[in-house]
Amino acid sequence: MAGENIVEINDSIFIADIVNKSFITVARQFGFTGENAPRFAAFIGPNIIEGNIRKGLKMYGYQKGDQIIGCAGYSFYRDQTYFIERLAVLPEYRHLGIGKKLMEFAEGKIMGNGGKTAEIHVVDKNTVLIQWYEKLGYEKVRVDELKNFPFNSYVMNKELFKHDSKNPSA
Repeated sequence: MAGENIVEINDSIFIADIVNKSFITVARQFGFTGENAPRFAAFIGPNIIEGNIRKGLKMYGYQKGDQIIGCAGYSFYRDQTYFIERLAVLPEYRHLGIGKKLMEFAEGKIMGNGGKTAEIHVVDKNTVLIQWYEKLGYEKVRVDELKNFPFNSYVMNKELFKHDSKNPSA
């Protein structure tokens, strides 16, 4: 689409606003509140994002015209594994392929940094999102019990491969 690209963003207030607006629909769907899930993405403040950035989170925004309508980030986890986190698309721009483009962009960045595996964490009750990630090639690794949340974390990962033009099966 014309006038669209992915740009690096570092403004934690701006990022928190996109993430909050995007995740509030999930919070409402599953009954999460600032009281029962204060660290859920719909309720986090810029201070959390700022702390994540200081620890190495790289954030990117999907820009349409002069507006950022989605974002995603990645950070190093361990070995050659990276987290993809804070994937968020404003509700009015969903189902247009923007999330997939952001995921592919983050995966490319991870591979460019020598990463071999991308890992994501999803609310275990969100079967629609889990199925979406499965279509992108992610597989269940485990479910982490979260003691202070009204949900568990469904952990998925995807092995990333650079394609060798000389060896198509690589």
